[in-house]
Amino acid sequence: MNRAFGKVFKSETGVEYGVIRKAKEPFPEVLSTLNVLAEDDCGNYFVLRHEAVCFWDHETGENAFLSESVDDFVSRCSAPEEVELEASQIESAWIDPEFAKQFGIKSKP
Repeated sequence: MNRAFGKVFKSETGVEYGVIRKAKEPFPEVLSTLNVLAEDDCGNYFVLRHEAVCFWDHETGENAFLSESVDDFVSRCSAPEEVELEASQIESAWIDPEFAKQFGIKSKP
């Protein structure tokens, strides 16, 4: 599973899930009966259900089937594609205030 960390999983329909990282406890109580494999940076988890890898969505509480096995799951993971935006495409952005301080940027209260 370590080979998937830092990558995204792309389903057969082209939907991307990730960026995948090592899961840190504590996990949501509803996942206590499942084997948590990894998490993404949005609070969702990749879990093992009867040999299959599923995506547990923290907003809906639903599991979506992703792959029949961990090996198949890992083989379908790849580096995330870089996204470039024009300045006119950016409506807003949040910057961690501690990170902004490193560059002399004052954050709004």
